[in-house]
Amino acid sequence: MKVHTVAIDEEHRLHTDKSRDDMGFSPIVDLFATGAKRGIQLAISTQFLSGIHPAVLANLGCRIITFLSNPRCIWLAQQSLGLSPLQAKRITRLKEREVIVAYAGYPTPFLVRVNQFTFPAKPDELSLERNAQDFLAQVTWTEDGGKSFEVSDEHIVVGDVLRVFDRICREVETIEERCLALQMTRSRDNKARDVLKAKGYIEVDKVAIGKMILHGPTSKGESAAEKMGIKVKRFKSGRAHEYILCRIEKKIGSLNTQYKFQRHSDIAREFGIQPDSVLNMTGGFRIIIEIVCTNIAREAEIINKEMTVDGVDMVLAITANKTLEKSLRRVLKDDLFEGKARLVILDAGTCLDPKFDWVAVFERS
Repeated sequence: MKVHTVAIDEEHRLHTDKSRDDMGFSPIVDLFATGAKRGIQLAISTQFLSGIHPAVLANLGCRIITFLSNPRCIWLAQQSLGLSPLQAKRITRLKEREVIVAYAGYPTPFLVRVNQFTFPAKPDELSLERNAQDFLAQVTWTEDGGKSFEVSDEHIVVGDVLRVFDRICREVETIEERCLALQMTRSRDNKARDVLKAKGYIEVDKVAIGKMILHGPTSKGESAAEKMGIKVKRFKSGRAHEYILCRIEKKIGSLNTQYKFQRHSDIAREFGIQPDSVLNMTGGFRIIIEIVCTNIAREAEIINKEMTVDGVDMVLAITANKTLEKSLRRVLKDDLFEGKARLVILDAGTCLDPKFDWVAVFERS
C-alpha cells in the first residue's frame, strides 16, 4: 500500500457545524480514526489546542507543543501529555526553538532545544530520517539558563506513566477498564506499567479474581504519589474486595432501579457483624451480600450467623475465585440445616461475566 502524508494547518477550523455529517462527526475525525488502513498519514497544526476534537487528540501518535499562554490550552496539554505540574509550568517559559515532544513509542514526554535545523531542499525518506534522528538527539528537560536540573524521582513519572499511575492510585479497575477510561491502547498501558514496576511503585493485587488482573500502589508508590499530589484511594477490606462488591452492586442494580443497597447496615448487630452490603428488593425480599477474598474459616463463621438473622431471605457469598468457592462450600457443607435463609455461593469470575443470568439466581429463591 502506498502511503500518503497530508499536512493540515489551522486544524480547528475543520470542526465547524457545516462540515459535520448526519451523526455529528466532522471528516477529520473519521480520517484520523480510519486513515491509517487507507494509507493516509496526517500531520496537523493549530494555535488553539482546545479546538482540537477529543477523538483526534486521542489518535495522535506524536505531539509537539510550542509556547502556550492560554490557561485552558496549557491544562489540556498537561492532561493529554501527562505532564507534572513543574513541566506544565515550563510550557509558559519555552524559548525560541524549544518544544515539548511526546510520541507513542516513548513512555515520557521530553523537551527538545533545536540549536540549528535545516530542512532539505528536496526531501526524501533518507534525509528526513537523518534530520529526525538529529532532532531527537537533543532531548532533555532543561532550565531557562540551558543547564540540566536535578529532579526528584517522582518528577520523572510523566506522560503515559503519570496518567496510568494516577489512575491506579485513584481507581480499582482491570487493565481493559483503565485503557478504556484513558483512551489508551493496551500496549501503551503495558509500557507505562513496566516503568512503574521498575521503580517499585505498583504491584499486582495478591488476590486473584478469575482471569482479571488488578494493580495497586506499593508502599513506595504511595509515598511517591503523596509527593506528586496524587490521592491514593484506600479500602478497609482491600482493593479486590472493593472491586468485586462495586461490580456486583452495579450489575444487580441494573436489573431494577428499585433495588436498594445498604453498605453500613446494622441488621446483624446482635452478632456483632456488619455485612458487606444488604440488598433490599421489591416485595420486602432481603439479601445479605458477603465478599470472600481471604480467611475462609472466619468468613464461614460470619455467613452461618447471618443465615439465622430474622428478616433475611438469602445470603449471597461471592468468592474471589473458584478455589475459594470450593473451600467455602467444603467448610459450610456440614453446618447447613432447616430453617436458615437460603445460601448462594458464586465465584466472582463467573458472576461478573456479562452473560451471567442474575435473574435466574433470584427466581430460584
